[in-house]
Amino acid sequence: MTDFRRDALLAGCTLGGLVAVLAATDGAARPFDPVAVGLGVAGALAVEVAFLRSATVARLWRRPAVQLSGAVVVTAGGALSYVLVGPAAVVTLCWGIVTYFCLLSVVLAVGDNPLALGRFRR
Repeated sequence: MTDFRRDALLAGCTLGGLVAVLAATDGAARPFDPVAVGLGVAGALAVEVAFLRSATVARLWRRPAVQLSGAVVVTAGGALSYVLVGPAAVVTLCWGIVTYFCLLSVVLAVGDNPLALGRFRR
């Protein structure tokens, strides 16, 4: 399985778990809360830049145990954050994953990550 397919599968499973948390509660009432959307988008872009800028972070992410643990932590953390903070925290995580899928679509369509800013192009 290619890296992007594995990452997309993990992200999709994580998003499914988070949406299930929202669907099982009244949390899906405000999926377009502007603060949650903004924080989710900004957070996803910040994580992507960290992967692009740090060889250590990228190397660690290639480990299957780290990838699976990341998906589990985000899903479980989302459920816990729902209890502690409320549905906006889960909606924020969902928007972060949606942003990842949008970025992945751009990368697959054009063959390059727009956040790389030319640094990694040859």
